[in-house]
Amino acid sequence: MDTENSFMGEVLPYPFGSFRDILTALFKQKVKCLVIMLIVLGIAAAYVYNLIPLYEAKASIIVKMGREHIVHPEVGQATQIVKFNEEAAVQSEISILSSRELIRRVVKTLGVEKMYPELLDPSLNLRDPLEVAVSNFSKDLTSTPIKGANVIEITYGNPRPKVAAEALNLLIEFLKEKHLQIYSDPNTSFLSDQLKVYQNQLEASEKELQEFNRKHDLSSPIEDQQKRLLDQRTQLDTSYKLTKNQIQGLQSRILSIEAQMKTIPKEMALSRTETEGTLAKAKADLFELRRKEQNLLTRYTPESFPVKNLRNEIALIETFINEEENQGDRNNSVTSGKNPVYQKLEMDWFGARSELETLEASSQAISLQIEDLDRKLQRLDELNKELMILARHKDAAGQNYNLYLHRVEEAKVSEKMDQLKMSNISVIQHAETPTGRAGRSPNLILILGAILGILAGIGTGLLLEFFEGAYTRPEQAASDLNLPLLASFSQKL
Repeated sequence: MDTENSFMGEVLPYPFGSFRDILTALFKQKVKCLVIMLIVLGIAAAYVYNLIPLYEAKASIIVKMGREHIVHPEVGQATQIVKFNEEAAVQSEISILSSRELIRRVVKTLGVEKMYPELLDPSLNLRDPLEVAVSNFSKDLTSTPIKGANVIEITYGNPRPKVAAEALNLLIEFLKEKHLQIYSDPNTSFLSDQLKVYQNQLEASEKELQEFNRKHDLSSPIEDQQKRLLDQRTQLDTSYKLTKNQIQGLQSRILSIEAQMKTIPKEMALSRTETEGTLAKAKADLFELRRKEQNLLTRYTPESFPVKNLRNEIALIETFINEEENQGDRNNSVTSGKNPVYQKLEMDWFGARSELETLEASSQAISLQIEDLDRKLQRLDELNKELMILARHKDAAGQNYNLYLHRVEEAKVSEKMDQLKMSNISVIQHAETPTGRAGRSPNLILILGAILGILAGIGTGLLLEFFEGAYTRPEQAASDLNLPLLASFSQKL
């Protein structure tokens, strides 16, 4: 038993050996324990007394996809590009919300004397109470994004409950305005100026196109004129080929007549009757050539090749008739003269030559007409190219005008929405006046301080008793000396 007591004494020395030792030590150090306990409790009470109560107002907002996230290219087609990232949008709004500029505006609006009147105490000797108030506001402001949602919870603490709610609601209103200032596109005046520029360009291009049509007499579309000219050219080309074929036929005929004329004698013995028959035939041919001359004069000028050739043939026949008539009075005896067959071939040759020259002149005229049509078609092609360029300029100016007209209308609507403070930020819960203070209650702090003081006093008493090293009870000495205790005496001081 003594050995066991000795072992326990070595493991748990006094005053930790038994509950009786603890009570003895605490009773012995009761004054010091009480002082320590009162000191800790006094510190807790002083902290509670000096603690400025904060009333925390809470609000929540949601960030939606809006017109701010639609990108309009400055040039080209009015293609809309949507760029919206929920996490990035929420973080952007938190950055705007916690900016000192926005907080400073709230403090200026409400006033330092309303939000933090203690900062105006002259004894504090603050150089700029406004900046200190802004710093305090920033410190007491918390913005927390809700995971998995584009929602932000905002809290703000202030010693005055109504001020906390009013300041937080005002901060959210200023956030909307700041958001619109940052994301809005204040270029209505620029777009209006560009609209006027493109309107002037459109009017100028239309005027230039009208002047071009008037200058070149384009009352009908160029395509219709080209079609008509191509139809005329097709007809003339057909006539030209037909005339060429006729010319080749006449040339072959002339060569055949010339070959026959070489085989037939030019003169032969003729009777009076034959001569008169030949003369009558020549007069008939002269009459026919005269009629043909009148027909040619309706289509050609007297100086044209067909008319001249025909008149040469007429002159030749007139000469023949004059020669026959100048032979005087003759009897029906046999006389010599031109061979009628040869003369007939000669007449055919002159007729073919005259017709050939007529066809050649007609072919030349058709060729000139075809060349003239080709020049007109080429000119129309050039005019069509110029017209297409002018039309493209007009279409481009019209597209730009319509595009910027649409953008000006959008900008006006956007400005109206900005004036109405319509943004993609919506308030889920407005800040209400808090009914209770934030943080732990003062009573809880005092209770925790009392508990901490009691534990500190007990611990301090036990440690002091442990380091003193004196015996408090006779049993302790008997145990350490391994001697029996015969008697114990107490002395009252």
